[in-house]
Amino acid sequence: MVVVRHSRSAGARLTTLDALRCMSRTASGVISRVGARFGGVAEASDVKPRQSFRGLAAAVLFGAASLLTAVNALAQNNLSAATTASSANGGISAAGNAAVVALPSTGGPVAINPAVPIGQSTMTQGVAQLKERYNLSHVWLRSETDGGASLEAATAGDDASRMLPVASLSKSVTAIGIALLVQQGKLSLDAKLGDLLNAYSKEHGKPLDPSLRDLSVRRLLAHRAGLATNGYNDPINGLYSGLAIRRVGGSADFFNYLDAGDAGHSTGKSDFVYSNVSYLLLGMVIEAVSGEDYKDFCEKNIFGPLGIADATLPDSWRLLAPFAGWQMSTSALLKVWRVFDIRRPSLLTEKTLRAMLLDKQAGPINPDRDIFYTLGVFLVPGASDRSYRISHDGIADFFRTQSTYYTVVEKTVPGDSWALVVSPIPPRGQFGAIQRDVRKIIRQARLVP
Repeated sequence: MVVVRHSRSAGARLTTLDALRCMSRTASGVISRVGARFGGVAEASDVKPRQSFRGLAAAVLFGAASLLTAVNALAQNNLSAATTASSANGGISAAGNAAVVALPSTGGPVAINPAVPIGQSTMTQGVAQLKERYNLSHVWLRSETDGGASLEAATAGDDASRMLPVASLSKSVTAIGIALLVQQGKLSLDAKLGDLLNAYSKEHGKPLDPSLRDLSVRRLLAHRAGLATNGYNDPINGLYSGLAIRRVGGSADFFNYLDAGDAGHSTGKSDFVYSNVSYLLLGMVIEAVSGEDYKDFCEKNIFGPLGIADATLPDSWRLLAPFAGWQMSTSALLKVWRVFDIRRPSLLTEKTLRAMLLDKQAGPINPDRDIFYTLGVFLVPGASDRSYRISHDGIADFFRTQSTYYTVVEKTVPGDSWALVVSPIPPRGQFGAIQRDVRKIIRQARLVP
């Protein structure tokens, strides 16, 4: 067998010229050996020299043809690779799927990423499209994968990490506070307001309405306490938070808010009625049981352990604190919602999450839909007891002199999560379309399967 070695540096390409030289040397070596072998055969056997020479010559020609075929294929391959590299270096393909791979002289393949990651570009473009499509002034969007990767974007001129009013998403903070007290053995889900707030109400000089005394913590968490709903749900009898705040001023307490809104009583019914008052009362329970101010309790027991520094409760929003007062970045908001992942217990144990977040005891909010309201979130169960989707939205429009905001968060377990804040508040009929568009943007950014 004839072997001709071709010396070249590690990783260097075998050019067509190199291959031709190699072929030539190989052919020459074969022919020279053929000559020697032909002579030997003539001397040592009865085989006719001409017949032996023809057979060996045919073998040489066949080998040469094979080498030419290989050289041609190599040339075509090099041309294709060069074309691909040239196209990729000139810009991203329309599909945006191909990463450019260079072959260095040593080591393995190294991916050359675009200056702006494809996912980030898609997110930024998506935010701009939301702004245009829904006539918005400001948009903030953040998405996080189950594995921890994240993308965030905001409209031009806006800081993606800005602290924003999260409106009713504040309920999830209050619910976590209640769950912590239950987990610590300081509170029972079946405890009644009459027992929990008796001393607290006397301390504030505000007696508790008798209709509230038999309400349990469990019913308050699930919005099944027969309390006043929000004004936009019931324009006639609903409670308008902004009006109540203007009536009592900035120095009032939670009891003043109840009085101003004429909301300190219950019908006794246990069907689902979404009510801010439920979570206002739970905020009072946190203060009564812990002996701490609601804001201080949350900062020390929730935000501190979670490493959240970008969350605040402005004085003018203090009355709304337990149900709509918190302001934080979308990053901080999603960090709070990580607490609800039963696969990765943090502040709340798996036992607590199973007993409170996944609690279906109260039943679905609507008989026709498998949706539950549990720990300050709407929950849709999944195929197993460790899979579910939680979500919540909210509006902040309590002050006439301030901008209005719409906030929505969605988290899938197992899966990904996202948070959106926009201003001003779009028409209610567009909420669903906006959420669908956000999911589409995130899928295109390759954060969601």
